[in-house]
This record gives sequence, structure tokens and C-alpha cells, in this order.
Amino acid sequence: MKIKNKFIISLILLVLLPAIFTMVITNNFLSDNLNFVHFFDTYYDIFDNFSNISNEFETYVHPYTDSPEFFLTDEFKDYATSNFSSTFLMIEVTENSVPKFTTYQDKIENLNLFERWLFSNLSEEQTKIQYSLKHHHFERIDGGTIDVRLKIDSTRLEVAYQVFEKVFFVLYGAFNLILLAVLLAWISNPIKRAIRRLTFTTNEIRKGNLSAKLSYEEEDDFYELAESIESMRHSLETSVEKQKVLEIEKKELIANISHDLRTPITSIRGYVQGLKDGVARTEETKREYLETIESKTYMIESLLNDLFEITRFDVGSIKLNKQVVNLKNFLTDCVDELESDVTKIGGKLSLHFIIKDTRVEVDPEKLMRVFINVIENSIKYRNGVPLEIIILANQDDDGVFINISDNGIGVKDDDLGHIFERFYRSDKSRNLDIMGSGIGLSICREIIVAHGGKISASANDSHGLTISIRLKAFD
Repeated sequence: MKIKNKFIISLILLVLLPAIFTMVITNNFLSDNLNFVHFFDTYYDIFDNFSNISNEFETYVHPYTDSPEFFLTDEFKDYATSNFSSTFLMIEVTENSVPKFTTYQDKIENLNLFERWLFSNLSEEQTKIQYSLKHHHFERIDGGTIDVRLKIDSTRLEVAYQVFEKVFFVLYGAFNLILLAVLLAWISNPIKRAIRRLTFTTNEIRKGNLSAKLSYEEEDDFYELAESIESMRHSLETSVEKQKVLEIEKKELIANISHDLRTPITSIRGYVQGLKDGVARTEETKREYLETIESKTYMIESLLNDLFEITRFDVGSIKLNKQVVNLKNFLTDCVDELESDVTKIGGKLSLHFIIKDTRVEVDPEKLMRVFINVIENSIKYRNGVPLEIIILANQDDDGVFINISDNGIGVKDDDLGHIFERFYRSDKSRNLDIMGSGIGLSICREIIVAHGGKISASANDSHGLTISIRLKAFD
């Protein structure tokens, strides 16, 4: 439950329950259960039964109105003592204004220590006053008088009322303290439990224990915070795992590039030494040496470019500068830029665009990098026949698709699902001693995915490789 709702319920209870408690006490609903407090057991009974007591007294006295001497007998004294003797009520009989009998008792019975202390202190400050509820005056034949009075001790009633106030406020205060303690515990205990759980998890995260999951099922104000902490923990755990993978990949990249750099550097050193030693005596041989050195230099440049690319296109770090471009014009520009690289090695690059005026929202520079990487791969993994690369573009209900097919050495079926992984190089490419870092196609995948598209690879009828790219068309 939300803390706000708990506070609202607590405020309502703090108002309603004390009011109900007051009503219960002041209406004597609990007097039978509070008879351990003398006042609650007798005070209400007197006020509730004043009229009954007066009627009972009248009923008893009426038969003896013609014989008032009865009120001086022991029988009447016993009856009065048994029925009209209490802390606040009494019967008093006087003859010729001289007291003959009274049920009044100086000492109040059945008081607990607290009431006795209150009565003794309060009664000392009060003037003793008694009032008659009923008064019967009888004239005797001999001229004397007999008076029978049912009296109430108003002093004791006043003291009892003050005792009631003090006892009531003690009970009222105790009730409210208990109620407040219960409500505070109801509100604070879940908060303390939640804080302990959140603190434990955050301390574990601070110590580096990212596997300490925070399981929080309560639907309260801390739920969203717990979800955020768990999400943060999961993100950190994932980030650390990715960082570990990246560290392994970077080590593998450095190892691969270091290994692949040895061959062209050794070759360059050998040809340079040959030029210095005069081994190449003719102009044709010198040109052959220099072309070989140039070729090996391009290999080194390609490897260094791969190293640069891995720092630019890290996982999840690609930022796109999208523009709406005409796909046919874009692909034509790609062919114009890459065609010379293909024709230089005796190959052919062609474009087949089936529909016109198709537009896409892309980052031209990043998408150009995809085509450069794919075409370079086709050039790198060509076979003995002249290389032929065909780019086919079309549109269907799902968007735009572009197929880049070559007639190179192809890829085994078992390797097709892995060629977009970082640093992956098929056994066939390794056996051919083709240098490369294995990150070109992984960068292509990250760029296409960042565009919200898909990229895949499959074998084609020419036993080469077809790279399929699917993008959303711009309406």
C-alpha cells in the first residue's frame, strides 16, 4: 500500500477511534467491563437510576405514612442499610430535628489506589454539601415530628466527577498513545524493511557484487525505486559482461592484426632490401617490386582502417545523421565510387534498380560504409575467375531490400550464421591466408540495425555470397 494512503487512513483513524472511544466511555457501554474502576461501576448506575431509586423509596415509605414510628425501628434500619447505602446516596432519619439514623459512611469502600488518592486529595478541598432527593415529614400524635430523607452527597458527586475527568483523560491518553504507536509501526515498519533491502542491495553493488538481485514484490512507494535499482544493477552487470567481451575481442583484434601485419611488413622489407642491394636490375623488375610494395602497403592500410573502425563503431555507440535520400541516386553514387576498385582487379560492378523514385531516411555516410565493407569483402574473397558483383534493389510491402551478390569463394553453410560476428573469420579464409580483422561485416550489421533494418547472408547460384539488406521506405 502507498505511504500516502497509509497516512490518510491513519489520520482518519486518529480522528474516528478517539471519538468512538469517548462515546463508548461517556455512554457507559463499557461500565460492566470497567468495574475495576469504582467510579465507572457506581457513578453511571446512580445517575441512570435516580428516578428508579426515588420511586422505590416512595413505594417503600408509602405504607407507613400513618405509622411513622416504623422509621425508627431496626427493621427499617436494616432495609435502608441494605438498599440505600452507597457512596453517594443515603437515608437519614431525624426525630424532633435530632438525627436518629443515617446510612452515610465516612469511608468510601471499593476504591482502587488511584481513586483513593484522588478522592482523598480532592475531597479535602471541597465543602461538604448534601441535598435531599425525597423528604417525608410526619407529625406525631404527641406533637413530635419524624423526618425521613433520601439524600445525595453532592460533594462526593463533584469529587467523583473530577475523578472521572482524570481517569478518563488517563485512559484517553493511553488509548491514543497505543493507537499512535500501532499506526506508526504500521507505517514505519514496511518503510524500514524496504530501506534495509534497498541499502543491502546498493551496498552489494558498491562492493562490486552485481549478481545481488533485488526482488521487491510490494506495491508501495519504493517499488519504482526498487525497479530502478534492479534495472541499474542489471545494466551494470550487462555492461561489465560486455566490457569483458570487448576486452577479449580487442585482445583478439590486436593479436590478429599483429599476426597479419608481419606478412606484408616482412614482404616490404624484403623487396626494399632487394632494391637497395641492386637485385632488381631492370626497370620492369623495379616496377614489379614497387607495385608489390604498394600492394602490401594497401594491406597494412586496410588493417589499420579496421583498427580505426573498431574504435568508431563500438557496440551501441553509432550516432546517425539521417537524411531523406533517393535510393537510386545513392546507389548510383556508391557504384561510381567503388567501381574503380573492382575494375582495377579485372572485375565488374553493376546496378539493377527495378523501381524508381524510392526514398529512404538514412545516414548516407554510414550506409556508404556498409557498401564499401561488403564490396571490399567481395574483392578480398574472390576466386580465380573474373569478379562480378551485382547490386539489385527493389521494394515490397515490407520496405526496401538490396541484394549484393558476388561470384567469389562463398561461405560454408555452417559459417553463414557467424559472419556478422566480430572478429569472425571462416576456416576457408584462414586457409587461403587472407588478411583481415574480421570486423567489416559486424560493423555493417551494427549500422543497419541502428537504422532499424535487417542484414543477412546466403549462398547464391554462382557459388558466391549474397548480402541482403532490408530498410524501411520513407513515405
